[in-house]
Amino acid sequence: MEVKLIDLLPGEKGKIIRIEEKSILRKRLREMGIRAGQEIMVRRNAPMGDPIELSVMNYNISIRRSEASAIILEKIESAVKKKDKIIVALIGNPNCGKTTLFNLLTGSRQHVGNWPGVTVEKKEGTMNYKGTKIQFIDLPGVYSLTPNSIEEKVTLNYLKDETPDLVVNILDGTTLERSLYLTTELIDMHVRMVLAVNMIDETKAKGIDIQTGKIEVLLGVPVVPIAAKKETGMEALLDTIIESRTQDPEKRVHINYGEDFESAINELECSLSCFPALTGNLSTRWAAIQLLLGTFDDILIKSGLPEDKELIASTEALRKKLKPVCGDDLDIFKSDRHFGFIMGIMKECVIEKKREIEKRDFTEAIDSIFLNKYLSFPIFALILWLTFQLTFVAGSFFSNLIQKGIDLLSMLIVTYMPAGMLKDLFVNGIISGVGGILVFLPQILILFLIIAILEDSGYMARVAFIMDRLMHFLGVHGKSFISIFMGIGCNVPGIMAARTLENEEDRIVTVLINPFMSCSARLPIYILIAGMFFGKFAGTAIFSLYFLGILVAIITAKLLKTVFFRKKSVPFVMELPPYRGPSLKSLLIHMWERASMFLRKMGGVILAGSIIIWALGYFPRLQTNSDTTNNLLAQYSNTTVTADKALLKSRISSQQSMEQLEYSYIGRIGKAVEPFFKPLGFSWKEDVAIITGVTAKEIVVSTISVLYGGREQSSSIKSRMTNEGMKTSTAYGFLVFILLYIPCLATISAVLKETNSLKWTLFSIFYGIGVGYLVSFLMSSMLRFFNV
Repeated sequence: MEVKLIDLLPGEKGKIIRIEEKSILRKRLREMGIRAGQEIMVRRNAPMGDPIELSVMNYNISIRRSEASAIILEKIESAVKKKDKIIVALIGNPNCGKTTLFNLLTGSRQHVGNWPGVTVEKKEGTMNYKGTKIQFIDLPGVYSLTPNSIEEKVTLNYLKDETPDLVVNILDGTTLERSLYLTTELIDMHVRMVLAVNMIDETKAKGIDIQTGKIEVLLGVPVVPIAAKKETGMEALLDTIIESRTQDPEKRVHINYGEDFESAINELECSLSCFPALTGNLSTRWAAIQLLLGTFDDILIKSGLPEDKELIASTEALRKKLKPVCGDDLDIFKSDRHFGFIMGIMKECVIEKKREIEKRDFTEAIDSIFLNKYLSFPIFALILWLTFQLTFVAGSFFSNLIQKGIDLLSMLIVTYMPAGMLKDLFVNGIISGVGGILVFLPQILILFLIIAILEDSGYMARVAFIMDRLMHFLGVHGKSFISIFMGIGCNVPGIMAARTLENEEDRIVTVLINPFMSCSARLPIYILIAGMFFGKFAGTAIFSLYFLGILVAIITAKLLKTVFFRKKSVPFVMELPPYRGPSLKSLLIHMWERASMFLRKMGGVILAGSIIIWALGYFPRLQTNSDTTNNLLAQYSNTTVTADKALLKSRISSQQSMEQLEYSYIGRIGKAVEPFFKPLGFSWKEDVAIITGVTAKEIVVSTISVLYGGREQSSSIKSRMTNEGMKTSTAYGFLVFILLYIPCLATISAVLKETNSLKWTLFSIFYGIGVGYLVSFLMSSMLRFFNV
């Protein structure tokens, strides 16, 4: 790339191309050895910035900046400087093992955030290797860099606008031909790159010999065979990363698109080289190809440069010129050339032994059962049921241990802390609210563990496969079910997953139905209420809620597609990856991420919510007793039997607490909304819990704990709820309403961001309230009819 001498920084070198000044200056410089082809280095600037000291032919000279501007150079990349930090971007297809590699290299040294402007998850991690700090960026999984999906746009923008020292392209060795398509696109970009051929152990087991050395020679890119799951090849990969950070991308082999297409590329490259702001850090060759394909025009228009109109006009003329030679669809022409190039690599570098026809593949054997016409749906339902049974039963053991610790802490405060407002805050506010949520951490971790296993094993893609017929009937894509199922873990990433859908209407419908999925934040409410009112059938009751959420989502999708979105869904094309055992390290990291997120939430919004709920219930203070309390106090004074006095003392305490709550701000709020919820059978305390749950669903448990039990056991909470009129049928209706009404603020925010529409966000809120009210009334009425 041509630069002027004045553009070089101290220590940088360049090779002289020409001297533009036609005067005595050029003659004088030539006499001193400064001529075309000569290497020159900037040593330093004068204290006031001018002149510049140069080193040429082993001696130093000085020259004014105005004169240096006439010297045009080809910049020479400086020799490898040992940097304290290397930024490495990981890129690859979905299911290529990229995240497994990322987790293996970075371990717990990760930061999870969002990419700027979108809610696509951004993962960064660091490690130290041989004295060098390496920062890894886990880019979203993509099949190509055509900016159709949000993930592809995020990846493309990062490569265009950021400056990673190196890109590590992870290839799935078992699907090498497809994986290399992304590699060929990266080669056109001229990014510094290392290829990591992953799952090399599986390719060997299948009799596939990938000759990585030949691929390296053919592409001009370092290639390292690895098996991330078995942690092999890591040292070689890291050594190659450090060695390759200053490689020259210009020395690579490029795909030849034919004389006419290459001529058009060269013509556009000449135009683009004058305007580096258009291409960012990427090569002009890549930008020229994107212009011809029509995928780069929007970036040019947004740049606002006056040359845009001329450039776009010349590009359009070149496209018309190419059509008779390359066909009407240049995308297809480009793809054919890429895969033709890849086929050549496969023939040269991959040797596949003939396998016995009768030998069945492991994935094929499993799919013959899991995708069986008659067994697939029962197996899926069984997996769901076992998930919630395991979550409830296995998690209860660990929850009980946590509960004992919380009870012990509460008892110590009650025993040793003097009575007063601060003691009440700690016991009935913080410990009751936060502790009431903390006990459900084991169940949440188990749920996320099972979901991670289903995702990493490849079963989740099969779920989309078996559900596509139903989803297509509803008018959406089969991949929508993956987004829906992910909502079981958390509605926010479930909504974010909808952006993998190419059709905008499918995305909006999927986003709007996702809040009906029972997220992990609702799970503590289910466990608390179902555990109290359904006993040994609690797991089945919880399973029915998850099933009900899916059913309501399906009906809503059909309604939306029939009334609002009538366009046909896009064709169903989705990868079915082979079954693989999940990496234990990846599962543990996934659980740690969710646990830390949950604990941070407890220390933030849940703690704040618990304190606010306590304050609303504590103030204003009731100054006088009711007649009922005065009668109990009189009986207490006149009673001499110790047992009777203890009973009366307990009744007086409960009566005073109830009167204080009803008199407090929170009691007044509950009483105000009580008429609205009265047909559903809820008391004002459940009404308050529903209102506070809009902030975060976990706060519902905190509210119930504070209003009903303080630091009491669930059996005491149940008896108090029963005294308020709560029955099994009403309890189930309450859970149904919690399932379907307004999602939490984070989910509402995600809906607004993903739909980019206030109209659909408000629809999601009010539709959820209406459906929740109706279904809750119907379900509780049906259970009452059957005397449940």
